[in-house]
Amino acid sequence: MKKALICLEQLGIGGVETFTITQVEEFARRKIKCYVLARDGLLREKLKNLKNIEFVEFDFKLENKIEKEKVAWLINFVQEKKIDFIYVHQFSCVPYILPVVFKTKIPYVAYLHNIVPKTCEWFMDTYDIFKVLFPIYFECASKIIAITDKVQKEHTNLFHLPKEKYLVINNSLDFSKYPNKKIKSLKRPYNHLLLFGRVSEQKRTSIETAVKFYKFYKEKYNPNAILTIVGDGEIYDEMVKKHQDKTIIFKGAVADMIPEMEQADILLGVDRCMLEAVAFKKPAIVCGYKGNTVLITPKNIKQAIEENFTGINLEDDKEELFQYSEKELIQILNDNYDYVSTHLAITDSVYLEIEPFQGNSNLESVFSGLNYYTEKIQNLQKENKELYLQTQKLYKQRDELQKQLDRTLGRRIKNKLNRMR
Repeated sequence: MKKALICLEQLGIGGVETFTITQVEEFARRKIKCYVLARDGLLREKLKNLKNIEFVEFDFKLENKIEKEKVAWLINFVQEKKIDFIYVHQFSCVPYILPVVFKTKIPYVAYLHNIVPKTCEWFMDTYDIFKVLFPIYFECASKIIAITDKVQKEHTNLFHLPKEKYLVINNSLDFSKYPNKKIKSLKRPYNHLLLFGRVSEQKRTSIETAVKFYKFYKEKYNPNAILTIVGDGEIYDEMVKKHQDKTIIFKGAVADMIPEMEQADILLGVDRCMLEAVAFKKPAIVCGYKGNTVLITPKNIKQAIEENFTGINLEDDKEELFQYSEKELIQILNDNYDYVSTHLAITDSVYLEIEPFQGNSNLESVFSGLNYYTEKIQNLQKENKELYLQTQKLYKQRDELQKQLDRTLGRRIKNKLNRMR
C-alpha cells in the first residue's frame, strides 16, 4: 500500500481545506494510506472513522526561520511511516517540508491554491526566508499543480520554470455527496439567502457585496427575506458588529454545510463555495472580488470555472435571477449540474504519476545556515530602524534648536534696532 503525507495549515472551514478532504478521501478509496498533518479544526470530524486516513496534529507556524526540532521530528515521522510521496497544499508548510525532502529524497507535489494575485511576492516580501526557499521548492517539486490557467501563468512569469513542470487541475468535488436529484419546483419568493465561506480580509469585498445584494433583494422583491452567514475568520467580529440587523444571522463556522444549504433558497459566495452551490442544484450567485453579483448559468459557467468562481472575469447583473420563469430556472440548475459533474469530478482530478525526487543533497547545508542569515538580516533591519528613529529624533532636535536660535537672534536684532532709534 502506498503512503502519502498531506500537509496544510489547519482543518478549518475553507476552500483549500474542503478540497483537501475531498482529495484525501479519493486517495483512500484508491487504497493509499494518508497521513494528514495540520492544526486541528472543525473539518477533522470529516476524517473520523475513515479507513486509510489518519490525522496528525502539527502546527506549520508561519515564521521567518526553520524550526530545527520540528524538522527533525518530521524526518523521523516520514521514515518511520515509510512515506512514498508528499502533497503540500499551503506555503506555510514549505520551511518544514523542504529540509525533510532533501534529507529523505521523498518526492512531493506543490499545490498552487493562491487565486489572489501576487501571493508568492507577499510571502517573499514579508518573510525573507521564502526568497531562498521558494525557488528551490518549486524547481525540485515533482509537479506543480495550479487550480486555474491564470494562477499557472502568473507563477511561470515569476519563477521562469518550464511549462511541463505544471499541471492545471480545477477545483473538484466528490459527486457521490452531491447526487443528481430531480427538481420538481422552486420555492419562490426566495425567503432564505445563505452566504458561506471564510470570513477573512481576503474576502471582505465578496462579503460586503453579498450583504448589498441581500438588501437590494429584500427592498425590491421580498421584505420578509433573511440572510444567514456561515463561516469564521479574522474579520468575523468586525462583520457582526457592522451588520447589526435582526434579519442578518451570523452562525460562525459549522462542520457540515449540507443542512445549511438544504434550508437555503439562494446560495451566495465565491471560489469553491460556488462550485458546491452549483452541485447542490440551488441558484448560485457569485459575489465577486470586484464587487459584482453574477448568477451562474450554462452561458457563463465555463468562464466562471476558468477563474475558480471568483467573478473576476464575469459581468455584474443582479437582476438576472428574477428574469427567468420557474421552468427556465430549473433547466439552468440541471444544465449547470451536468456541466460540473462531467468536468469537475474528483475521480478525474487526481495526479499520482509522481516522479522521483531530483534535489541536490548539497543544499542541506543551505537550510542549516539559513536561520543564521535570516536572523542576521532581521537584526540589521532592526538596527536600521533604530538608527532611522534616532536620526529622525536628531533632526527634530536640530529643528527645535534652529527655531530657538532664530527666535534669539530675532530678539537681539529687534533690541538693537530699538536702541538705534
